[in-house]
Amino acid sequence: MRFIWLFSFGLVIWATDWAPAAASSDYFPERTWTLTNRNLTPGSNLAMLQPGNDTRVNLLLLLRDDRFAGASSRRGQVFFEWGDLSSALYPEPAGRDTYEPYSHSRCQTNQSGRDAFIHAVRSAKPLPERERDLLIAVRQSVSPDCENGAEGDDEIAHLNPIQTRTGQDFAAYLRSALAFYNGDFDTATRGFSSLVTAKDSWLKETSLYMIARSELNRSQAQAFDNYGYFEGPRTTDQGAIQNAERGFKLYLKLYPAGSYRQSAKGLLRRTYWLAGETVKLSNEYGEVLAKPATTGLTLPNLIQEVDDKLLSTLSRNSDTKDPELLAMVALYRMRKPYDPYEGEDARPAITRSEIEAMREALSSRAGLYDYLLAAQAFYVGGDPGLALRLIPDDARQARYGYLAFSRQVLRGQALEAVGDRNARGFWQQLVSGSDPHYQRGVVELALAMNLERGGAVDDVFAANSAVETPVLREILLQFSAGPSLLRTQAKNRAVGQRERDLALYVLLYRQLTHGAYSAFLTDLALVPPGAKQDGPFYNSQTENNYDYQEEPGPIPLGLYTKFAETNEFRCPVLKQTAQMLAADPDSPRALLCLADFLRLAGFDRYWMDEQPEPGRLGGSKSPFPAPKFSRLEAYKQIIGHRTASADDRSYALYRAVWCYGPAGVNSCGGVEVDVDQRAAWFRELKSRYPASRWAQKLKFYW
Repeated sequence: MRFIWLFSFGLVIWATDWAPAAASSDYFPERTWTLTNRNLTPGSNLAMLQPGNDTRVNLLLLLRDDRFAGASSRRGQVFFEWGDLSSALYPEPAGRDTYEPYSHSRCQTNQSGRDAFIHAVRSAKPLPERERDLLIAVRQSVSPDCENGAEGDDEIAHLNPIQTRTGQDFAAYLRSALAFYNGDFDTATRGFSSLVTAKDSWLKETSLYMIARSELNRSQAQAFDNYGYFEGPRTTDQGAIQNAERGFKLYLKLYPAGSYRQSAKGLLRRTYWLAGETVKLSNEYGEVLAKPATTGLTLPNLIQEVDDKLLSTLSRNSDTKDPELLAMVALYRMRKPYDPYEGEDARPAITRSEIEAMREALSSRAGLYDYLLAAQAFYVGGDPGLALRLIPDDARQARYGYLAFSRQVLRGQALEAVGDRNARGFWQQLVSGSDPHYQRGVVELALAMNLERGGAVDDVFAANSAVETPVLREILLQFSAGPSLLRTQAKNRAVGQRERDLALYVLLYRQLTHGAYSAFLTDLALVPPGAKQDGPFYNSQTENNYDYQEEPGPIPLGLYTKFAETNEFRCPVLKQTAQMLAADPDSPRALLCLADFLRLAGFDRYWMDEQPEPGRLGGSKSPFPAPKFSRLEAYKQIIGHRTASADDRSYALYRAVWCYGPAGVNSCGGVEVDVDQRAAWFRELKSRYPASRWAQKLKFYW
């Protein structure tokens, strides 16, 4: 037979392909700012079981139901990514070096293999000192590189003088090891096979283990494409897979407490994956997930393995009887039918009858069966009433595990869906028992949305409000707070400086762009003298995503008092422009200067002008009256103004055309105009005001 060796000695983290899993993703961490989500949205994981979570998150919450995030997580965080939760529950030891050279290749364990070999040589009693030193020196000279071959060929020849039987056995092992690293798997396996009857116990055990590993890696020689993607069981050598399975089982039978037990168990799981043996694989995972310490892996790493290797193949409920795996798959199948990683022909959503068939398997986890039935009714069946009947009210506990917490949050969602007037009180009760690091943010989001939808945004900012998470309050200030609330918070010394500054910033911006010029002038006096002017203000990520890894920057209130950038049009400072508009809202010169301020200060297509979707926090109707100021509409107004000066009209024409320059895309807001209208403006500027500097500067229209 011919064999392939992928790895060397000791505990090995087995290889994974790096394709994005169909169930989870670490890309584009968008925050959705909604509680009910049937789409996978990386970065919008919640500390409750739900279809929109990364499947790894759901499984970790199920398996660590009694554990809560500690000091390594941020208090008050609402959403998180997979890495946030896993590192909060399982922080890396300080100073630990996680770098592994040649990770996921046969060279990965060279160092541990070298150390094991040297220890075995030193422990071999009948070995003369001269042979021992020679074997150790040759092993230390072997420097594997799985891309270019291993160094050490010349040194292998130095083993020839070894005379003792034990020394020759160790030399044969070294020759086999070097052949492994060089990809000469036939030579390597013949050498290992000759050592299974060796007198040295380490050589005998290790050689038996390596023969099974050789078969495993022979089976996958053609199973991965050039990018490392597994192309499916049909591409594996099934005969070699069966040999590998028998070999690992034999090793585990003969050496139940052997040096390679953890690695052999992990590689046995790999044989099942490569063979497409989903039932066997799920049984193995059910066993090790109950006792993750037996694998040598952290629970997050083991869950990552499950997500990569098992989830996409669990097509039938009968493939596993493990309650946590069943729940993970059931929640995954509650997502909307289309999944961008699966294509248009994604599997249909799970049915109620399918969950009912899991009842016996789920019976070992109290509350899980009812929760999944209720979740299917709510997310898939559109029946929140059934969810309410399945999940009784238990919102007054001092503490919740993740499953119990998920049950209560789902009940609250169902109360909201049926329009129950007690929903607000339910959320207020649930706050007290929620863990402050992750769970409380979920409940505060639910309560904030309830208050916003109920027209009670002011209650979010009341002195006794349970909504304490800064990001939730900021979103409501930006999109849902009216002028009175914003003014109150801008003066409220009971809240932090950032909240006061943000409230004033939003208030001034809304007043300036919605025609409240007199009020703007009054509230402008609240801007402190030392206010920063770098801006305008943006969230640390666009679209209200808020990157929790970054400290928020200062609010640039100084934009409204210090910004002095201008051009040839020679506008006054913003305060004087606002005074002109307060006296005459249709003043052409003042409108042009306001437009120039907004353009030069960076407010074109400003994110705060885009109201969130109705189902998201901040998605209620804006309390500021329409229409919002548009540069394009101001230019149209001045172009049509009969008494506007020639300088004002020519500048308005120039700017109106430039709204679409240089790419033909409107950057000024307002009602779109076609290219014929832009051409007409261009011709009017050139023919009516040929001597103006604006006509001379404008060379094109778009």
